[in-house]
Amino acid sequence: MRGPRFGQAMIAIPLAAVSIAVGPNEARAEDSGGGETADTEHYQLLTELGVEYDSNAHRVEQLSSTAGTALVGSFLQRFVVSGQLADRVAPRHAIAMSATAAAKIFDAQPARSESVGIAQSSLLWRATLGPRTFLAPLGNYYEAFQSWGPENDPAGERRDFRSLASGLDLRTSLADDFELGVAAGYRWLVFKPDRNFDFNGPTAGVALRWVHDADGGADWEARAGAAFEYRRFGGPAHVGMCPPDGLPCPGTAPRDDQFLMAQGEVTRTGRVLLALGYAFHHNGSNSFGETLIRHIAIARLATALPLRLYLAARADLLFAFYRDPIPVAQATDTMQMVGGKQFATIEDENRSSVRVDLSRDIGAPLRAVLRYTFYANELGGNSGTYRRHTLLLSLAFTFEK
Repeated sequence: MRGPRFGQAMIAIPLAAVSIAVGPNEARAEDSGGGETADTEHYQLLTELGVEYDSNAHRVEQLSSTAGTALVGSFLQRFVVSGQLADRVAPRHAIAMSATAAAKIFDAQPARSESVGIAQSSLLWRATLGPRTFLAPLGNYYEAFQSWGPENDPAGERRDFRSLASGLDLRTSLADDFELGVAAGYRWLVFKPDRNFDFNGPTAGVALRWVHDADGGADWEARAGAAFEYRRFGGPAHVGMCPPDGLPCPGTAPRDDQFLMAQGEVTRTGRVLLALGYAFHHNGSNSFGETLIRHIAIARLATALPLRLYLAARADLLFAFYRDPIPVAQATDTMQMVGGKQFATIEDENRSSVRVDLSRDIGAPLRAVLRYTFYANELGGNSGTYRRHTLLLSLAFTFEK
């Protein structure tokens, strides 16, 4: 089994968009006719309750049609409470903060070890340096709470970690429709089930944004960016082909990774929103089995439908390639040899997805959402088969000022 997958959401300090949240308030911070400062505070509170079915709660990949761990399907409940606040606190200074608490609670007994709680908060202070330039210190906290399952739990890994990140974001408008941003920061991650996977290290990034507002036509936006994160791990790097069974084993050197991410996206917004994007990930590691390249093609669509329905869809086609194959299960009489080797391998992060949301407002603050998501690993050379379907029905209540 490869190391735990922490996802890439928390590398976003160099590409953080939270600073945009305070932008509109600057325009509203003008003196009124009576000489008093206009109210610049804006806040939003969101509460969401939902029921979901997950066909593969443990996210298991099947090594063959005749062998492998049985899939566990289960209903679950989703709960989300989040709040955002943005305000101009002084001339040329604004703040933006957010906090979220969420949970997934599975019903089926075999899937209850997958129940998880989430806590997240962020804080940004934006100082305007000139008509087109601002500087923003920012911080982000994200923590997942998931109980460790039984010793033979087929999930094998837990999304049970804490991530802390801090950064400094500098943005300037080179023209009315063109913005450049650079950022630097530091990130700490604690992986609670196995402290060998703790890491920390610096981050840096650059981002470009171009916007074209058409009069009476469709608007266009293009974004591009790159980010780098250096990770020093708490545990040792692994080496391959250790005796007596040829499996990887811990070496003497500490593990370190160099994670590079680049992406670009073009969006056209009119009666229909259309977006196409591409992301590239490269993780260079001195630990056996952790060096990889990912190519991700992204497509998004959103449009209004009759009967006040709203459709939003997204597809992520992911190709993942590892430099070193990792043995995850020893061949038996019922499993074919893979490439003439004794062990089967799985590229367990090579998972594409398609998500479709259908929503409708029920009165001013209430919205109903029906969401279907399909996950698969058809793309790339995989020894195993991965299938997962989720269907969510939720009600979201939003209050804002």
